[in-house]
Amino acid sequence: MYLLSLLAALPAAGVYAAEQLEQKLVPIKEATIRAPNKYILEVPAADINTVSTKLANSGAKIIKTFKSEVFTGLSVESTKDNVDSLGLISQVTKAWPAARYSLGITPEGFADDAAAANYSAHAYTGVDKAHAAGITGKGVKVAIVDTGTDYTHPALGGGFGPGFKVAGGYDLVGDGEWPYYSDKEPDSDPKDSLGHGTHVAGIVAGKTEWFTGVAPDATIMSYKVFAAYDSTDEDTLIDAFLMAYNDGADIITSSIGGPSGFSDGPWALVASRLVGQGVVVTIAAGNSGQDGVFYGSSGSSGKGVVAVASMDPNVRAALPFKASFVKDGQVNVTNVGYLQGNQGDPWDVVGWSIYPISYNTTDEAQACSALPADTPDLSGYVVLARRGGCLFAQKQANLYKFGAQYILFYDTDQPMNYPTTTDYRSEIAMIEAAAGEAMIAHIKDGGNVTADFTYYPDWMVGVYNSAGGIPSYYTTWGGTYELEIKPDVAAPGANILSSYPGDQWAIMSGTSMATPYVAGIAALYISAFGGRAVHGNAIAKQITNRIVSSGRALPWQTMPPDANPVDYGYWAPVPQVGSGLVDAWRVLNYTTQLTFDNFALNDTGHHSRYQKVQITNNGKTPVTYTFSLQAAGGFDSQSSYPSFLDALWDIEPKTYVPTVSFPSGTFTVKPGESKAAQFNFAPPTGYDEAQLPIYSGKVLISGSNGEELSIPYMGAGFDLKKQLRNTVFSDTTPFQVGGVNRDDIQYFHTYDFNLSWYAQNFPKVYTELKWGTKEIRWDIFEADWKESKWSYPPEIGKNGYVGSATTFTGSNSYWNFDPASMDKEDVLSMPHMRFAALVPFSDPSHSDNWDIWKTPVITVLPYTP
Repeated sequence: MYLLSLLAALPAAGVYAAEQLEQKLVPIKEATIRAPNKYILEVPAADINTVSTKLANSGAKIIKTFKSEVFTGLSVESTKDNVDSLGLISQVTKAWPAARYSLGITPEGFADDAAAANYSAHAYTGVDKAHAAGITGKGVKVAIVDTGTDYTHPALGGGFGPGFKVAGGYDLVGDGEWPYYSDKEPDSDPKDSLGHGTHVAGIVAGKTEWFTGVAPDATIMSYKVFAAYDSTDEDTLIDAFLMAYNDGADIITSSIGGPSGFSDGPWALVASRLVGQGVVVTIAAGNSGQDGVFYGSSGSSGKGVVAVASMDPNVRAALPFKASFVKDGQVNVTNVGYLQGNQGDPWDVVGWSIYPISYNTTDEAQACSALPADTPDLSGYVVLARRGGCLFAQKQANLYKFGAQYILFYDTDQPMNYPTTTDYRSEIAMIEAAAGEAMIAHIKDGGNVTADFTYYPDWMVGVYNSAGGIPSYYTTWGGTYELEIKPDVAAPGANILSSYPGDQWAIMSGTSMATPYVAGIAALYISAFGGRAVHGNAIAKQITNRIVSSGRALPWQTMPPDANPVDYGYWAPVPQVGSGLVDAWRVLNYTTQLTFDNFALNDTGHHSRYQKVQITNNGKTPVTYTFSLQAAGGFDSQSSYPSFLDALWDIEPKTYVPTVSFPSGTFTVKPGESKAAQFNFAPPTGYDEAQLPIYSGKVLISGSNGEELSIPYMGAGFDLKKQLRNTVFSDTTPFQVGGVNRDDIQYFHTYDFNLSWYAQNFPKVYTELKWGTKEIRWDIFEADWKESKWSYPPEIGKNGYVGSATTFTGSNSYWNFDPASMDKEDVLSMPHMRFAALVPFSDPSHSDNWDIWKTPVITVLPYTP
């Protein structure tokens, strides 16, 4: 959801605004919509009862009352109120429309319990070193807000309650058909039925003889916010976060979210306040990378919250088969990882010999044409052929003519993936190039190789991913719509193996997988050094700073590579990966502590030139620090189409490097001492402001003790307010339609406001926005109203203000009125309508800070049932 201050459900208007909140070159896929007629209010504790009574007397329904030192307020449903009217209640601090969220992630592959993994990405992040040092997360409470946890899984302790790995939590929604067909049915059992939360839990703290999560001895607190359907809402998330805090969580992690891009939404605000109370909060950055830049997610946009991006590690999990290399009476056995075609089931093959169709390991055209007539019957062999030269299905067809039922393709220099085919007459799989070449060399030298695919060791092997070490193409790009830095850091999120309900294991990809990885690293730190119970509320910011400053730069990569990643000569930009790949060893072992806020330089109209960091030396000897700039690839965010921002495939790296002044002289910090360093940034030059250029990178801080940390920076080489003035709306919207078929205003401009589903005789407006706006309004005024009378927020009955249209946030969709919740007697004539979006960085009380669309003239007829 992009708009966090939308109007909704005015009592007197039978009109509708559908807005796709930021226009892209591809459809919006993230599932975040407005919860109809639902609002979240912040209210001082002393006024809760007064406001509740007032709202109930006016016909509103109180859904939830929040009573916490972090947040007090209400969740309400009302068809007679909107954000304006609720915000005007004297005791209400702020009102927001509530959002609804879904996950949208499905497993990529399954394995039986017998195929649990010794595979992991821990060597890539330094987590393996922490485990070797005996740091495993013991004594730390990690709260997971998700779909629940299947605590019966062997990797997750096999039970629920005190003494088990999953020691507590709560089911806030039940197992029914909420939120669509039934009410919530909360209970004390947070068992997972959807799978997502179980996978997340395994990443954080799973543990078997063969599988190890990031913090395998951490305690999990599970808060279930999804029932039978893949949908939850913002007030439920807030409730879960506050509950986790009250239950003593050291860390709260949530792999949930959707398009938003503002840091002051209710969920983001609560998450930020929890960080201020000493709780480390990690939230997924989102999986909308294909939608291009500035597509920040909801909760993760909160200040102080660690928004986690995803990167592809250089190893992936694969089922093994046993390969026996036989020669001269000697047998050598090894396990070879294979990726099944179309991600099918393990093969039922025992003792078959490997048959290479060629000893030439450089010929990619093997089996692309008909095989020689003297080719033997292949039905009793596992056939080995090189990848490439033509489609897998073409090779299959040629091999099938000679009876081949099982075919192994050994890889080339391309990334190793599950092979896909349309020919299901035979089974195919992929193995690493080195494995295939070793088999061929052995057979060519007079040996034999046999395969046993039914021998399941209790682990999976790791196969090398030549396309690893890059940002995941799906990871959402920030920053926020107010140019704050998001995401903060990246972690392994692609092709991650973890626990799944029913004693299964699943491979899944997404920032949903990267986020619990970072939460696990935070748990390792707290287990070694203590959390809020030991150090107080400041510890969360300290840990967050350690995580962010540990990041290792990743190379520029936008789309998934067809082969090995290309070296573009640029680092990945901060709005894609934050500071880069998290380094657990640095987090746990560096004696240098940086205290900072990310260097958000803002735009040219609000340029934040001076940035500071406090450097603390917790070591035993003086350390001299030097400073340098590591610029990432810049880019122009303006598409060739004026109303669009660039989609992912259009983003190209550019050399946009700011000028930075570092501290002069020698910068030495004594043991136990803290010292402030200031940096003076000047924007780059040589770009076109109209192209909306973005520059980013990191300030590197290198110590004489061998430690190197970094702080990310990001700036915009344009004046956002100036560039967006009068261009917030796309050039083809808004447009007005009406009726069941959404007929254009040219043909449908006379309305009697028959609100029945079959008539829908009222106006609707559809719009797309180039940039996220904090507020979009469709206001109704008396006939003689002029723009000079604008006041904010407007009040019904004052200054000619009649009311506001109902608006919902529906990406690429329309919301039609339900006559059961609307009253035909409330419908008014609308002689003057104002449809407007607030320009970024603007004061809404000034009329010229709105991008205003002149609505077409309509005729209102008497209603005839």
